[in-house]
Amino acid sequence: MLLELHNVTIGRLIINFSLTVSEGQLVNIAGPQGSGKTTLLRAIVGLTPIDGGHICIDGELMTMRSAPYFRRQIAYVPQRLTVPDDYEMDTSYVSLLRKAVETGKQLLVIDEPAEEPDAEEALAISQLLRQAVEQGAAVAAVNSPFTQNTVRL
Repeated sequence: MLLELHNVTIGRLIINFSLTVSEGQLVNIAGPQGSGKTTLLRAIVGLTPIDGGHICIDGELMTMRSAPYFRRQIAYVPQRLTVPDDYEMDTSYVSLLRKAVETGKQLLVIDEPAEEPDAEEALAISQLLRQAVEQGAAVAAVNSPFTQNTVRL
């Protein structure tokens, strides 16, 4: 098992949430807007502290002190990425996801796109997620079009 959340509590949004994601597995995190999906992902990458429970990555307990180390082991795709106007970078969701998959990291944490993808983008997203799983990555994704297992918040 690469990612384990055990009885994670974050404020009043997420209470006693448990999840395991193994190598070569995609777990789809689903739930209505405002249910805490993005907050949960931010906790997995160490950007949001948890109030209870624990998060382990590759068998090691993640704490706020160890979070910077673990962030180097994870490819994270946020809902949107804002960069300065003079910074040249393709920040489209599909481009960010492609770069994350190409890193070859064994844990991918993927938020849903901020905008509803069109059919071509949805297909590209699905193909990239499938590629990551085929490469053996553990993938935790929000509202993924390519799903193997779904957990609800």
